Amino acid sequence: MRVLVLAEKENVAKPFVDAMKRKGVKASYLQLLKINLVSKHKNVQIKALEENIPKYDAVFLQARTDLAPFIEPLIDILYEQKIFCNAKPGSYYIAVNEPYRFVNLSSNNIKTPKTLSTGSIKNIERVSKKISYPLIAKSFIGKNVQQSMLVNNDNELNNFVKSIKTKVDGFVLREFIDDCVVSCVVIGRKVFAIDRRNNNKCVLELEKGRFYNPKEEEKENALNATRACGLEIARVDLVKGRVIAVEPEIPIDVFNKICSENLEEHVANFFIDKINEIGVKKTVGDDLIEIANKLSKTMFSRFLK
Repeated sequence: MRVLVLAEKENVAKPFVDAMKRKGVKASYLQLLKINLVSKHKNVQIKALEENIPKYDAVFLQARTDLAPFIEPLIDILYEQKIFCNAKPGSYYIAVNEPYRFVNLSSNNIKTPKTLSTGSIKNIERVSKKISYPLIAKSFIGKNVQQSMLVNNDNELNNFVKSIKTKVDGFVLREFIDDCVVSCVVIGRKVFAIDRRNNNKCVLELEKGRFYNPKEEEKENALNATRACGLEIARVDLVKGRVIAVEPEIPIDVFNKICSENLEEHVANFFIDKINEIGVKKTVGDDLIEIANKLSKTMFSRFLK
């Protein structure tokens, strides 16, 4: 088995590489910056310094969502070459685009706070009638949040609209659920969770949260949201069991500490199971070794010494 761990920094990849090696997997790390995508007519090829990516059975990808314009063509090539990856084509475009992400989740019957999108500032007042206050109002330029505000009534919503002085590309109005966030890491069918609560107060920092054993309904919603976003491994944030965020990167250090787990071991086991399921690739080197092993048991064995 061969698994390539792709990440921006070695310290992110190393725990996963080490965990896989401990289980007998031939694992390597490659920095994302060393990969180039070369387009020739209708074909795109992966060019990587020091590595031959097509020889691998699987790729474990850990990258920021704002790298989506580079990551998506890479995932497409891995998919075409039948190299398993924890992120499917389109998953990073979903992750980086919040309005699209909520539309995608809703269309897959994933429980989320009620969310409405509009491309026109003139429609905000009309659209807002379909959601009860309080709500979160956001404006976007491209895929980036330009402004975000919690609004409690029509006057505050009007103030939000008036505060927008530049041209924007769209708006999102989302039901605000007043409760603490539960952050989950999904690995295959396993869910690990941290309640962002400390002394009965909600905390912003994940590190200040506490171990949480999610209910079955919360687990299923986190699992379904991960799959709906085209991911096998993800971080999912919930509020009262409803999904508010799905990210492809997982913060293993914090979860390992608070949940008393080794998430890298679970990732390694997941990849081993997946490779066993889809089959291991053979290389020319593998064939030569197999031939040599067979010849070693015959009269020609002396020629191999």
